[in-house]
Amino acid sequence: MEQINYEKLIPQEPITDVVAFAQQQGEFENAYMIYRSERVYDPLNIGTVCSVKVTCSACGHTFYAEKVPAGGCRHSYAPAPFGWRDEQMPNAVIDGDKTLCPSCYKEAKTVHVGSMRSYGGELIDDTWVTELSRLPVEGLADRLVLTEWCIRRCINKQGVTRYEIWPFTAWVVEEKKIVRLMGYLKNIGGRIHLFGEWRQRKQFEDVYGSAKLIVPWDKSLLEGTTAENSKLDLYQTEKRGRELVSYLALWRRRPHVENLLVQGCGNLVRTWIKKEMNSGYYHGGIPKLEEVNWKEKRPAQMLGLTKDEFRHMKQSRWSTEDLEKYKLVRDSGVPVRLPQDMELLKKVENYDCSRILEEAPKSDFWRTVRYLIKQKEHWYTLQDYRNMARNAGRDMTDNLVQWPRNLTAAHNRYAEERQARWDKEENEKRAKEIAERSVLFAERAVELEWLSFEAGGLLIRPCASEDELIQEGRELHHCVAGYAKRHAEGKTAILFIRQAEAPDKPFFTLEFDEKKMVAVQNRGLRNCDRTPEVEAFEKAWLEQIRQMKVQGRIKVA
Repeated sequence: MEQINYEKLIPQEPITDVVAFAQQQGEFENAYMIYRSERVYDPLNIGTVCSVKVTCSACGHTFYAEKVPAGGCRHSYAPAPFGWRDEQMPNAVIDGDKTLCPSCYKEAKTVHVGSMRSYGGELIDDTWVTELSRLPVEGLADRLVLTEWCIRRCINKQGVTRYEIWPFTAWVVEEKKIVRLMGYLKNIGGRIHLFGEWRQRKQFEDVYGSAKLIVPWDKSLLEGTTAENSKLDLYQTEKRGRELVSYLALWRRRPHVENLLVQGCGNLVRTWIKKEMNSGYYHGGIPKLEEVNWKEKRPAQMLGLTKDEFRHMKQSRWSTEDLEKYKLVRDSGVPVRLPQDMELLKKVENYDCSRILEEAPKSDFWRTVRYLIKQKEHWYTLQDYRNMARNAGRDMTDNLVQWPRNLTAAHNRYAEERQARWDKEENEKRAKEIAERSVLFAERAVELEWLSFEAGGLLIRPCASEDELIQEGRELHHCVAGYAKRHAEGKTAILFIRQAEAPDKPFFTLEFDEKKMVAVQNRGLRNCDRTPEVEAFEKAWLEQIRQMKVQGRIKVA
């Protein structure tokens, strides 16, 4: 059968007053205080003065205020080089601030007319409203149509508001599939272009979305349409069940999903659809609802329950988490008494249930659950406490040790003891490392003593200790202290340049490569570069030690 073209058949404009409906739902409540510079007549000065004209977009009230250059004492930014004095605010108001309209007392965002250039000269707010209607088709059953309209509020520089209504998306429910029409195009840059008319494509991305606002409708609308048996009225109740198209697509693929809704399981279906659509693994297409066994037709068997379990689920109004916990415990082999045990499971998180079943004896499951509920704690806290008590040598067969009267206090006590033990071990380890490094520093100082040199009122010598290295970095405000380990291990050499008249006062710090006989870096206060005096001294020092190195090699030869 050839595909019907619905571009001219579906409604070209809303059936109801969607603007008024959107306003009733709390949309378009944002108000703006639009201001500009304007000269006004001042009778006292017998002339005009520069002032600020402010207009409220909510009530249309216009008033003049004192102009404050650059927004008062704060910084401003283009294109708002000035602000205006608001008697209700301690500081001047500039572009982007919020204030109250003196007429309607509504909170509004201040906007300079210059910043409206990026919006095409107008402030734009969008919202979306979905309508349900029936579409007669000659010789075929009436189609159920979901039309989504983009309502755009445009506010110009004078504060005048107008509304535009654009076709956005439409979904036509046929006998075997759902056809999608688009009133917009989203390009690579992510910007939405509105067509102003419906366009039906042969190829489109198979993505089913959710509706933001839905105009109230009566279930009689479904009678005689292609969605007559969909039980859409049971799925979308009050403000729940926004994913109408996703549900209809699922119903077209799995018609017996309506059995769950008839038996009062609409909350489960709604939650599963929304969860799947909001998951990071959803990339479009018909919802799968892997929690449901689609090979079965009866609701209880579709959910993996017996008739008695299904009856208890309906009476207690289980959530999807409750159902998941119950099946998890039941399938693990732990006996569950309904409904009393289910009341306990509702108070425990799914994660705790699965961890208890994996890590604790199944015979202690219910005792553990009751204990955690009474203690108002989680399983990981009890496990952490038991591990600490076991490491401390406590008798884990003792009932009071295994189940302390105050779990939080017992856990914190052992945690403090463990932290004190760790701190002691860390301090001992650190003291040992410092002692070993001190020996290395002393040996390194002797090894590098031949690099010492003095000339022209300056001297250079190797670093003697780690404390001296740390003090060098602290006084010169650079990071030489981070080279302590590499210096001690002989991977680099750190030497201090001092003024001869102040040999203990940090002046410049030099890093030396012993193999290449070059200065890697030479930095002074706050990592400043070497002065001409220091540079000349460094050059003379390098010539001296290189000559000494050559003479030493000749002597050895």
